[in-house]
Amino acid sequence: MEKKLTSAILLVEGGALDADLRYLTGFTAPDPVVALAVGSQLSLVVSLLEYGRAVQVVQRGRVLTPQMLGLKGPPAGDVSAWAKALLKQAGIRHVQVARHFPTAVADRLRRHRIRVDVAAGPLCPQRRCKTAAEVQAITQVQRAAVKAMKVAMNVIREAEVDARGFLRHSGKRLTAERVRDWIEHSLLESDCVAPETIVAGNTQGADPHERGYGPLKAGYPIVIDIFPRHRGTGYWGDITRTLIKGRPKPEVARMWQAVAAAQHAALQACKAGVSVKRVHTTAQKILRAHGFETTVKNGWGEGFIHSTGHGVGLDIHESPSLNMASTRLRSGDVVTVEPGLYYKAWGGVRIEDTVLITPGGIKWLARCPLRI
Repeated sequence: MEKKLTSAILLVEGGALDADLRYLTGFTAPDPVVALAVGSQLSLVVSLLEYGRAVQVVQRGRVLTPQMLGLKGPPAGDVSAWAKALLKQAGIRHVQVARHFPTAVADRLRRHRIRVDVAAGPLCPQRRCKTAAEVQAITQVQRAAVKAMKVAMNVIREAEVDARGFLRHSGKRLTAERVRDWIEHSLLESDCVAPETIVAGNTQGADPHERGYGPLKAGYPIVIDIFPRHRGTGYWGDITRTLIKGRPKPEVARMWQAVAAAQHAALQACKAGVSVKRVHTTAQKILRAHGFETTVKNGWGEGFIHSTGHGVGLDIHESPSLNMASTRLRSGDVVTVEPGLYYKAWGGVRIEDTVLITPGGIKWLARCPLRI
């Protein structure tokens, strides 16, 4: 079923990561373009440079150039003028825009008595529940992420431990950077990119978004978080594993077991109609039952310090967020489930998978072992 828009929305976007533009038109460009969607009617304004490609890519609606809107001279290169002319042609005096909409464009439109309202939530809320084609696209990326994770797991499994406890592979100390290189090479083979891949060893994983650096050691957790985007479709995947080479420290072993149990329980709780709060509190209760509390020490959060997950699609973080909100999961949601524990003394442990929500539970997009 085609997803319909309920009001006039205006976009002034540019770049491959502009998810709303890509969702509505299928088109991306390095330079700004203007798009207007009114119900099922779509108009896209691009420069002469992009016109030929846009006509081929955009499957519905019309593609215009500034010249087709009657603009000449300097106004033909001004996206504010494009937006004003497009709205005048369409007879539109009131539009919804995203929070990141350019202020200069909004100010100019308002000076011409066009009402510009910033959407309180997502500009295209219909993006949340994925179509079969979108699920297939995300599954393709998730499989690439799993393939890359298995590469990293194999490297760590094959590594030897030297007398000082450092991991060595092919005669050299194994570093976070080397593991990340193997991951990125694997992803490129699947036409995916992941510039922010995390390989955080030792105690670095206590910061959930630390990318990681330097030699890896035995007995410590190695948090590997791979979230690639497919260069063709623009959709994302997301997976995390926490690997331990050799015998872990007792506290690290306890953390890993608790997080694995919390993720299993949270996944079991996921199905259409269930509140995201229930999923989140399910993970919280398991972690507390294992003796792990969330606290703040000297401004540093320790324990379970983030939500249990988030939506995934044309953005890596989409609605819904699996937190304390009253939102309910819907059939067609694609979400991560990723409880974690973080302590400065021991490092971090996080386990994450991306799944499809169905009326009866979850559907795995791609499976990956939890351990090396």
